Amino acid sequence: MKPSGIQFFSNAGIFASILFIPIFAKELGVNELQLGFIVALYSTSLLVSNYVFGRWADVHGRRKILQLGLLLSSLACITQVFAYDAVSLTIARILVGLSLGMFPSALYAYVFDTKRKIGKFASFGSLGWGMGTLVAGYLAVFWGVFLLSSFFLFLAFLIALVLTPIPEVKLKVPFFPKDVIKRNLPVYIAVLIRHSGACTIWVIFPLFLLNLGMDTFAVGILYTVNAGTQFVVMQLVDRFRSTHLVSFGIFLSALTFLSFTLARNFVEMIPTQIMLGTCWATIYVGSLKYIMERNVERATSTGLLNSVLSISSIFGPLLGGTIVGIAVSFGIYANVAYEYTMYAAAVMALISFVYFLSASRKRESGNLELLETSGRI
Repeated sequence: MKPSGIQFFSNAGIFASILFIPIFAKELGVNELQLGFIVALYSTSLLVSNYVFGRWADVHGRRKILQLGLLLSSLACITQVFAYDAVSLTIARILVGLSLGMFPSALYAYVFDTKRKIGKFASFGSLGWGMGTLVAGYLAVFWGVFLLSSFFLFLAFLIALVLTPIPEVKLKVPFFPKDVIKRNLPVYIAVLIRHSGACTIWVIFPLFLLNLGMDTFAVGILYTVNAGTQFVVMQLVDRFRSTHLVSFGIFLSALTFLSFTLARNFVEMIPTQIMLGTCWATIYVGSLKYIMERNVERATSTGLLNSVLSISSIFGPLLGGTIVGIAVSFGIYANVAYEYTMYAAAVMALISFVYFLSASRKRESGNLELLETSGRI
């Protein structure tokens, strides 16, 4: 249960902060376009960190990088307390991103090496996310939320200190692992397109909910419904093929993003969060299974997946901020402008779905032809 505890508390710490960053930024006088850049720079720091330290975990071992990343993450979250304008908030979020990107790949590789089921392990991240957002929503005091994030991450660090050592095979991985990228390209590109669309929404989603008349506690409850759904679904999907999970999750994403535009109050928004939790649970577990089953460089391949998510979190907020900024400049009401991001995300999810189906079938067809050729030889 030690890795699950790390997963639970680290995600509680990560998402307690993330939920209220858009609202906190608004209180500091940050506009939508500036918010998009702040989120994009945070995601850039995550991208760099995931890429570098995912490879380091394969080359130098998992436990030390895991422990160092958790400790630095705990310290970095405290810097958000001292943010007072757009620049200081940007610096704090960059520090948080660099530290948070250090440990997830090492943790997932450790879990796979110990023969645990990826879906069940990943589900504790969703459970931690749910608890973190619910408690943060109840506190509704920004400095308290950031200190809470730091506390949760420090608890994860303490658990990592007593993690059971296992034999580690240190691999030679090039700085640019083109073979790893090529093996996993279908899932990397599909996730990139789908998640970029999703992130056009997430940068403004708390503001969208507040404009519908909800308070921060209601927002926290909705995020908890999403996380709780993920926890349940992730417990159940390990037995399914990775390609089926990814395909289903991406297609359901398109329907989910459209459903956001139909909900007009707290009760109507609950089913959309159940759909959202289901689609992300299947995409994430399916993607992890896909890369873990096809690679010995598991930390590197997981780090690349996390880097793909970070790239999406760079492009998506910039696109979302641009869409909203242009719409508002033409006098369109803010919540109507927010809905434009949801339509864009639905289209991108459909593009991702078509691409992944096509790429997966080509890969499977190529493998069958290779087997038939080998059999004739």
